[in-house]
Amino acid sequence: MALKKYCIIALVAVMVMVLSVGSPIVVAEYSPESSPGLHTGWMMELGGDNITYNRTYEYYIPTGYTGSEEVPLLFSFHGLGSSGLGQITLTEFDVLAEQEGFIAVFPNATTLDPASYPSCAEGLPDLPGAEIQWNMGAPGSLQYCAGIDDVGFASDMVDWFENNYNIDESRIYATGMSNGAMFSYLLAFNLTGTFAGIAPVCSPMTLNLGGSTTPITVIVMMGTADPIVPYEGYGSLNVTYSTNETIAYWRGVDNTTTGPVETVWGPTESDSTVVTRYVYSGGTDGTEVILFKVDGGGHTWPGGPEYAPEWVIGKFSNHIDGSAQIWKYLPPEKYFLTIYSTKGGSVTTPGRETFANIEFDGATMFFYPGTGDTVVDLVATPFSSNWEFVNWTGDVSTIADADAATTTITITPDRDYEITANFQLVSEEEPGGCFIATAAYGTSTAEQLDVLREFRDDVLLESTVGSRLVDLYYQVSPPIADFISEHSFVRTLVRELLIDPVVWLVEATGDIWRN
Repeated sequence: MALKKYCIIALVAVMVMVLSVGSPIVVAEYSPESSPGLHTGWMMELGGDNITYNRTYEYYIPTGYTGSEEVPLLFSFHGLGSSGLGQITLTEFDVLAEQEGFIAVFPNATTLDPASYPSCAEGLPDLPGAEIQWNMGAPGSLQYCAGIDDVGFASDMVDWFENNYNIDESRIYATGMSNGAMFSYLLAFNLTGTFAGIAPVCSPMTLNLGGSTTPITVIVMMGTADPIVPYEGYGSLNVTYSTNETIAYWRGVDNTTTGPVETVWGPTESDSTVVTRYVYSGGTDGTEVILFKVDGGGHTWPGGPEYAPEWVIGKFSNHIDGSAQIWKYLPPEKYFLTIYSTKGGSVTTPGRETFANIEFDGATMFFYPGTGDTVVDLVATPFSSNWEFVNWTGDVSTIADADAATTTITITPDRDYEITANFQLVSEEEPGGCFIATAAYGTSTAEQLDVLREFRDDVLLESTVGSRLVDLYYQVSPPIADFISEHSFVRTLVRELLIDPVVWLVEATGDIWRN
């Protein structure tokens, strides 16, 4: 690892810095956080322009961490113009870290003033936030002109976590989005032997990375219609390989001998993209190269939130949970159970936590080969009396009773399992105690409630999160309905100040949510 040029300080630490010619920088260090949850770390960097930069990163400690056992360490680097917190929202690796018991780190790139580096500013991409990038060691960023040593920053973060936490050094990983994806390739070349796997999303590999690399597992996710970083790359501009060239390069490094084994998701009525997973295995030391090709997909994290309009970043794909798939293939390879539910209900697994991305309509838990069979409890619950459970479909051969809402599934960790709880509508009437219907009864507003029912059925009930919100509404609604039915003045206020504006807003945005 590179020599330490940084000292870590907490948000609450007092920085004592003495700057003079020939004198070192003196700072106060702090004890690492051991409490579970999200924390912020700081490092001081002396850049190539002799300016001291305060480097920051977010990191998540899972509840189960005690220090008695080694845990994996995963870095997730944000894209151009984003931040560590933005990367958390995009990937939800903090949620997955809590479930799977690893430490997740979300570093922040530096933010520089273009006016300070006019020669580099002329070559910046015409994108919002171009002053926030990782230094790729070549022109194209302000960080290159400033001599920001981001590789050294990453190296020293690895050192610090290894020194202060019980890290499994064989399970350190780097992922990234867009510019962060490019940076993860750079780390594989310049910190050889540090990372067991990398998972770049929304970028093929850049050219002229320098250094050398050894066999590691590589997971690439790319949309064929990415308008920001093309699937075919920027080879004509001498910037990146194409995606296919990237896969071929790493297959050569890893010396994979089998594959590809293909798996396809989509299209569906609500998602026209098609995801094809290509797995090349049998590489040196068990390494693999995996490509998730998202036909029709844009500059998005599969299963993550659509953080910008489609006309800017292209189509969003929700056929797979990108973060869950990355975790599955980062060595050692794991198998998963993914649970879906149709409109009208949700599924819980008592005694277990399941990982689910915000936009991804499914929950996933992981199992390691060689750990034996595991029995998972399943409880399918309709969101109201208007709905009823029908059955389980998918990989149901080991479900105790596929027609029972409360049952079990036995997982043998030698393959993946995907199951769906199916629900059907048994009544079109509102459940009892709907305060919206109560407030609108006998007025013109009552005639406009169909648009709210349409929004509920076509938007909210199409996702697990939406179904749970509807379920919560019908749990808290009855006492409110009883109260306003006995107080006409309150009933009027609720209708005019709450329900009428909501009806207007849902109607006004109908063209958006109906499509």
